[in-house]
Amino acid sequence: MKPNVAIVCTNYNYGNYVMRAIESGLNQDYDGPLRVYVVDDGSSDDSWEKISSVTEPFDTRTINQPYYTGDIEERRKDNLYAFRITNSGASTGRNVALWEAWEWADVFGILDSDDAYFPNKVSRLMDKLMEYEEIGVAYADYDNVYINSAGEIAYSKHEFKEPFDRQTLLGRCIVHSNALIKKDKLDKVVMSNKEFYDSRLHGPGSKAFIGCTEDYDLWIRLSKVCMITHLPEKLAIANNTGMNQSYKMTNEIFQKNAQILRLR
Repeated sequence: MKPNVAIVCTNYNYGNYVMRAIESGLNQDYDGPLRVYVVDDGSSDDSWEKISSVTEPFDTRTINQPYYTGDIEERRKDNLYAFRITNSGASTGRNVALWEAWEWADVFGILDSDDAYFPNKVSRLMDKLMEYEEIGVAYADYDNVYINSAGEIAYSKHEFKEPFDRQTLLGRCIVHSNALIKKDKLDKVVMSNKEFYDSRLHGPGSKAFIGCTEDYDLWIRLSKVCMITHLPEKLAIANNTGMNQSYKMTNEIFQKNAQILRLR
């Protein structure tokens, strides 16, 4: 049996993109078990309505955990598992998705809701991920697509993500967020509050922006416990709309986030 792959996708107000992201996850050519776990982080646009149109009601409950305290609505259909939570930030949304998939999954694929996987992304990265037991993370290149104010593609370019080197990583983030991660390696870096992604580093989109360094923080922690490997192929699309969280980063916010990273 091939490993179970859970693709984790967190969405906040990306109604124009989230369905394409979900479909790209479901339409993988990977010949093993695969599910998509999407968490809508209390979007105020029509995201949840679109997700609800392709899923069926399953459960409504309250979670009382260090990584999330609040109500959660769950919907399912086939290999799509959808959840809606109170707006809490990308880190919390991903943590919820990871824990919801935890008992089933062997490998997690991270997918930003404004991005999309190529059909062979999971199969190609799984081949790389399974080469050695010591490998815990596999990532690849992508098409960086720039969207203009009219919502049209202005241009795109191949974004080459250089091979991993811990010393280079400590100087700058070179690992793409849309990576595949082995569960047993992720289990080694979970924090005492049961968070994988630090919620202090990416807070609620409906409130003041507090950063977007949660991916970088996770890669640094994972680099202490496993190898991170790079596949020099374009396997995803990353949309740049000018509204992406990284565009809102200020030096003051970065310094606050950097202080948290330095204290690890």
